[in-house]
Amino acid sequence: MQGEDLVVPSGMYFVMGDNRSNSYDGRYWGLVPRANLIGRPLFVYWSFETPEDDLYNTSPSERASSTLHTALHFFDETRWSRTFHRVN
Repeated sequence: MQGEDLVVPSGMYFVMGDNRSNSYDGRYWGLVPRANLIGRPLFVYWSFETPEDDLYNTSPSERASSTLHTALHFFDETRWSRTFHRVN
């Protein structure tokens, strides 16, 4: 369903995952009824600039390389302006 408008009916929610480009979320499993939602987000605890091609890394060696990249670039690629940002 790419490029089409999505009308979300009353009482239903379209829910995004924690990583817009690489998450199983409402784009995969559909809309969520209001009755299934509990709580609300308080803040973004960490935001990291992930390389665009990282979402296609599926093999164990590619995932290990991605984890190593994150560890090596924790300080210079963390988006500090978003980290611990309160969600209103």
